[in-house]
Amino acid sequence: MKEKSLLYNLLMKYLGDEGADTQDTPLGADEGQEKKEYDKLYAEEDPERESHGSGHTEIGAGILPQKETLIETVEDWNEAELEKQRELDARSRGGELTPDEEAGSEPEEETAVARDASLELNVSADKMEAMLMVWEPEGGGADITEQALRKALADRHIIYGVDEEKIRDIAGNKRYRQMFVIARGKPAKDGSSGKIKDFFPRQVQLKYATKQNGGIDFKNMNLIHNVKEGDVVCQITRPTDPEDGMNVFGQPVRGSQGMMPAIPQGRNITYNEDGTRLMAACEGNLTFRSGRFHVEKVFEVAQNVDNSVGNINFSGSVFIQGDVFEGYEVRAKGNITVMGMVEGATLIAGGDIQLQKGMRGMHCGILESGGDITAKFLEDCTIHAGKNIQAEYIINSQVSCENNLTLVGRRGAFIGGSCSVYNEMNVKAVGAVSHITTSVTLGATPQLIAEAEKTAEEIREITLQQEENRKNTAWLTEKQNRAGLTPAQQQRLNGLNLEASVSKLKQRQLQSKAAQLAKQIREVGRTRLLADEVYPGTVIGIGDSRLVIMDKEDSVSYYYLDGEIRKGMR
Repeated sequence: MKEKSLLYNLLMKYLGDEGADTQDTPLGADEGQEKKEYDKLYAEEDPERESHGSGHTEIGAGILPQKETLIETVEDWNEAELEKQRELDARSRGGELTPDEEAGSEPEEETAVARDASLELNVSADKMEAMLMVWEPEGGGADITEQALRKALADRHIIYGVDEEKIRDIAGNKRYRQMFVIARGKPAKDGSSGKIKDFFPRQVQLKYATKQNGGIDFKNMNLIHNVKEGDVVCQITRPTDPEDGMNVFGQPVRGSQGMMPAIPQGRNITYNEDGTRLMAACEGNLTFRSGRFHVEKVFEVAQNVDNSVGNINFSGSVFIQGDVFEGYEVRAKGNITVMGMVEGATLIAGGDIQLQKGMRGMHCGILESGGDITAKFLEDCTIHAGKNIQAEYIINSQVSCENNLTLVGRRGAFIGGSCSVYNEMNVKAVGAVSHITTSVTLGATPQLIAEAEKTAEEIREITLQQEENRKNTAWLTEKQNRAGLTPAQQQRLNGLNLEASVSKLKQRQLQSKAAQLAKQIREVGRTRLLADEVYPGTVIGIGDSRLVIMDKEDSVSYYYLDGEIRKGMR
């Protein structure tokens, strides 16, 4: 009843507010009669109403609520709402209300339905893994089976990398509500990229030599990397092929091909037969620039040869833009060209030496060439040319020339010192007005004579060795015929026989060389000294004859005939 009174009071208060303007207006006869009937009806439903007195009827201030808006209890309100909901549900089903719904009764609880075990199967984005989770059965449904698991995989076309042991474990041990990787693909293996292994540095590294006393030789900085033809510059490891994989759907997964490295092949660099090595195609200086190895046949110095460059030892040719300072060495198997001045330095070339200006030897300079030597002038130095020498003048130097010596130009003079010329000496002047001692030897040069003596000594040594080998061979051969030889003695005898054959071949080569040298020494008939002027103080030697010039001679030639030096007109 409290709920009814509360709802009624609230409703009356609401309606009473709307009728506030009519509070002072007395009720009509009909309205008063209607209120009395309402109070009587309410009293029949609630006998306790009498105990409340007139306080209840006064709440509405004489204003009666409309019947359509009057809701007596909360239960009536809820029942009305349920009725509306049942009507809406019926309309949404497109049918009429059920008998229970029409009667307003609650529906009966649904009976539990048997549900078999179910599973959830997901595949990773890269298709390399399939994940499985099984949910337990409900209401007495069937457990998961191996067949059900395999069918689920087959329905999703998962055929590769299926874990059969896991399937048996899940079905046999009823592993519900757990995530498993049920299939796993085979990842592809990318091919490895190729590599380059260098055997020479790509950057020039200063490496000073050490002197015998432990000090540092700042003149030898090892700036040149000399290589010979066939030297291996770098090793090439080629890329490997990829190994394809497979995803869980049985589709191939392609691996990436390994990358081929950049091959640093430059000028005068070649491959070996199988293409796994880069080798020097010629002899020279190995350099690295612009990402490639090169073999330079010419080593170029764009400055002076001083303490910033150091000594040069090159297997090819050397080209020097500046000067060569005192105390430095330039060695080359090829040619040496110097555009500046050479001062008290040592230049040794297997080929030619060309000095654009000349050389001031300072009594310590050396020029040695296997070919020609060409210079504007040569002073106070030691010179040897395997072929020809040509200059404007030579002063106070020791000169040896294996072929012709020619002094041309405005002066064309050989003054002081000594020279030995194998073939012909053609100059403007020999000696000077000061009568400075000047020695000229024609024919066999000191180098030629020294070479002949060396060859003769080698022949003597090999002859003695052959005699010793013959004695040992004879003793072993006799023992072999008499009692036989031990394995070591037999091996020694075989070695002696082989050594005898090699020794005979070498002896014949040396004898041929000695004969050629002797012929060159004897052939002095072709040698000549041609000069416009020959000053006193000059000593001329040809063969075993000597001639001292006492008076100045003009436009003369000297040659060897019938064992003596003879003079003729130039």
